Amino acid sequence: MSEKSSRRKVRLEDWVSLGWFGLLALAVAIYWVYNPSLLSELINVFQKAFSGEMIVFSEGVVTFVMLLAGLSAVRFFVLMAASAVHRDYPLTIGNSVFAVVSIVLGYTFNSWYQVNLSPFEVVRILLILTSLYMVSKGIASGWFHENKRRILAGDWKTVILGAKVLVLGLLFTEKSFLVLCGFTVFLAEKLSITLAPSSFLASSLTFLGTCLFVFLVTELPIRLVFTKCKRCGMLFLNIGAHVSSWDSEHTSRHRHCPRCGAPCF
Repeated sequence: MSEKSSRRKVRLEDWVSLGWFGLLALAVAIYWVYNPSLLSELINVFQKAFSGEMIVFSEGVVTFVMLLAGLSAVRFFVLMAASAVHRDYPLTIGNSVFAVVSIVLGYTFNSWYQVNLSPFEVVRILLILTSLYMVSKGIASGWFHENKRRILAGDWKTVILGAKVLVLGLLFTEKSFLVLCGFTVFLAEKLSITLAPSSFLASSLTFLGTCLFVFLVTELPIRLVFTKCKRCGMLFLNIGAHVSSWDSEHTSRHRHCPRCGAPCF
């Protein structure tokens, strides 16, 4: 991509962002005129959140959040189209994922307000969205170098972390969580620790234990397929790295990190 094309792309993104902020300010101003109590309702929500009280969203707050989500999705779709036209693949991937995340977050918030989703389903959706964001970020930053694909020699660390979070989100159902929570309470009783099944501590320990279990179980197959560089921390595919040895008898075979060139055993 030439310098002139790069400047044109940056200017286009700046104009899109400037137009979006102007449209957002206009929409908020119009909405505020018809809903003058919006500011006090938002302040009330934050006060209850910090004090630990139960949060009850008003219809005005929900509509305002849906407006923000919709405008954000429009902005990222426009940026995605602009990036696709200029064949900037990392930006295209990132903006498309942000657009999807904005839409799903708006739907999740509205469904939670309408009591169509349980807290378990909300957490599950948030985990899946987090994994989607991490995978897309890992692909954009690790699989491309100067807008050229390098999947075999790319950095898979963020992609793998996002995949682990995705597995955690898919396993996070109300039925499985209650079973694991019962197991946590059972272990606590064996250790002579009193733990109520419905307590916040039991739920927190169950969630942390589930995270630890998923990360440990997925670590073994990852180590068979990938190698982590101890110098720069890059996680790369074994089949994408050059194999070397110290002598003609191929002793101490090792791979070289595609980023820093350090030997990895």
